[in-house]
Amino acid sequence: MTKRSIAVAGSIALVAGGVTVAGAGSASADTVDYGPSRVISGSRAQVENAQAVGIASDGATFFARVLSDRVRVFGPRADGNASPSHVVAPGPAGDKVDIDVATDAAGNAYMLRSIIEGEANVLTYRPRFSGTSPLRRLWVPTYSRALAVSPRGDLVVATANELWLYPPGATTQKDVGVILVGLLPGLPADGVRDVAIDGRGWIWVAVANEVLGYAPGARDDVPPAVRIKGPRTGLRSPRHVDVDSANRLYVTDGTRRSISAFAPTANGNVRPLRVLRGKKASINPREAAVALNGRIVTTRGSRAIQVFSTMFPKRPSAVRSVRVTGKTRAAKRKVRWAKPADNGGGAVQSYKLVFRKGSKIVKSVTLKPGRRSYTVKKSALRRGKLTVTVRAKNISGWSPKVVKRFRVR
Repeated sequence: MTKRSIAVAGSIALVAGGVTVAGAGSASADTVDYGPSRVISGSRAQVENAQAVGIASDGATFFARVLSDRVRVFGPRADGNASPSHVVAPGPAGDKVDIDVATDAAGNAYMLRSIIEGEANVLTYRPRFSGTSPLRRLWVPTYSRALAVSPRGDLVVATANELWLYPPGATTQKDVGVILVGLLPGLPADGVRDVAIDGRGWIWVAVANEVLGYAPGARDDVPPAVRIKGPRTGLRSPRHVDVDSANRLYVTDGTRRSISAFAPTANGNVRPLRVLRGKKASINPREAAVALNGRIVTTRGSRAIQVFSTMFPKRPSAVRSVRVTGKTRAAKRKVRWAKPADNGGGAVQSYKLVFRKGSKIVKSVTLKPGRRSYTVKKSALRRGKLTVTVRAKNISGWSPKVVKRFRVR
């Protein structure tokens, strides 16, 4: 039994409304391809052969290996060959287990520990706890394979063909509030692949070729209220589901190697709001998770995990500390700058410098994102008072202009 994903929860902003009828009111899909903001890998990180990944809103990242008995936790800024900030052991060393992890709005961590051919339980830990003694333990059905937590701490545990919903603070099997048994007639052989619960109480389920949605209060063999399926969805083999603070639904597709974000009201054969896919993104659908503020973690090959700030970036803030050095009669002038304090959630792709005398452009140059300076020859400029404008660009567009004046003689 392979662990599917980590559903990470935090504070959720409630979104009102029902569901949209099939094909109605859907935004056109916007496919984007950009690289991650961080990639964690190396001998100290030890993030090979993932069975589960997860990410909290502050950027802390969770990782567990296949059949591991430990969860490695990396700090919000961990990058490259980073060591974990701490390790959590949700059970005796040496057990062969499947693990899934989620967090609630208070930052408590919930770990589903499902022993192969044996018991299963969910253990609750306080934020940044490391060790073996949980705050609380809840026994759940044998062969549980996926876990989701609402902002207030409602727990959803999925087996291959059942959903179990527990109220916040549940400690015994008797505390279960709702059982959904037999999700659909003819449920695919591998059954439930992943589960999520949003701020309204909707439960989302990934199965072989569609995503199912159950309204709050659904129970006892009730059919799904929502079925996201069809060619317009772009989904072929959904593998992971998660939600963000706007109740957007994120679906990682194993065949297309993509993550698609759907509106909270999506239903039927509708287009996603946005799709992250391509060589730069390098989405490996083996494991993926989304935090409620939109941060994303996925596996990158079998030896690394990668973090994206968001699928809905804004334009970056202005570049900082722009200055022009060199004497007024020098043969060359050098422009220096610092990167934006806020990249808007999307990595800077390029910088653009425009030199003007009055309103006339005398030189324009576009530079790679790693550049922080540019040298221009006096012969390329004009004598007198000039300006240079420096801007940064990400996937969403250009930052505000920063203008620096200088003189050439």
